[in-house]
Amino acid sequence: MAISEKLKTLVDQFPKADNRGMLTAGIDKEKIERAVAEIAAGGREQFLGLIEMLGEPGTEENVKPHYALHCVANHVLTTGDQRARKERCAAMAAQLDGDLSTYNKAFLCQELQWAGGKEASAALGRLLLDEELVEPAAMALSAIGDGAAEQFRAALPKARGKCRLNVVQGLGAVGDASSVGALKEALGDPDREVRLAAGWALARLGDAGSVDVMLKAADVEPGWERIQATKHCFVLAEKLEAAGNGDPARKIYRQVGQ
Repeated sequence: MAISEKLKTLVDQFPKADNRGMLTAGIDKEKIERAVAEIAAGGREQFLGLIEMLGEPGTEENVKPHYALHCVANHVLTTGDQRARKERCAAMAAQLDGDLSTYNKAFLCQELQWAGGKEASAALGRLLLDEELVEPAAMALSAIGDGAAEQFRAALPKARGKCRLNVVQGLGAVGDASSVGALKEALGDPDREVRLAAGWALARLGDAGSVDVMLKAADVEPGWERIQATKHCFVLAEKLEAAGNGDPARKIYRQVGQ
C-alpha cells in the first residue's frame, strides 16, 4: 500500500535514537501522545502503513516507525477499545506470513505478546516450526492463552530441536491437559532439555496418572537431570496433595525419599 504523507509526517514526530542508539533524549510526551492518537484514529490502513515503514534492524529509518508502532499497538490497551485491539492485532498477525525481515516479524510477535488475542493464534502457530521465530511466537502464544493449546498441540509431532523444546514448554505454560499423553512420550526424548521441559509441564498439570513415568524419569544417573526431574516429582506431589490425591502424592514422597 502507499504510505501517506500524513503518516510520514506523524511518524517523524517521534524521537530518534541518540549517539548510543537509545531512545532516551528529546522525549516530548504530549507531542508523542498526540501523534499516537492521530495515527490510531486513522484505523487499519494507517497501522498497516506503520508496519510497511519498518526498516532493517539497526538502521536509522527503522527507529521512528518501530517506536510509533509500539506506541500505537499499546494505545488500544490504554483506551480499552476491543474492536480496535482486534483489528490492529489481526493486521500484525497477517504480516507474519509476509515478506518482513525475521527481525521485524519477531518484533510483531513481541507486540502480540502484550496486545494479542485469539485472532493472532493461528498466525503465531505457523511460526512454531521456524527455528528463528519459534521463541517469540511461543512466548506470544503462551501470553495470549486463548487458542494457544491447539497451536502447540498441532506443532508438536513435527517439531524438532529448538522448536520441539519451545513447543513442549508452551504446552506446560498453557496447562494443556489434552497433551498429557504426548508429554509423557516426550519424557523419553533423546534431548535432555526436552525431557526436562516435559517433566516440568506434567508437574504443572498435576496429573495423577503421570506419577509412575515421572518417577522413572527421575531414576537416572546423579547429576543435573536427576536433580531437576526429582524437583518436578515434588511439584507434582504438592499439586496432587493440594487436590486431595494423597495416595499418589505419598507414593512420590516414599520413592523419591529412598
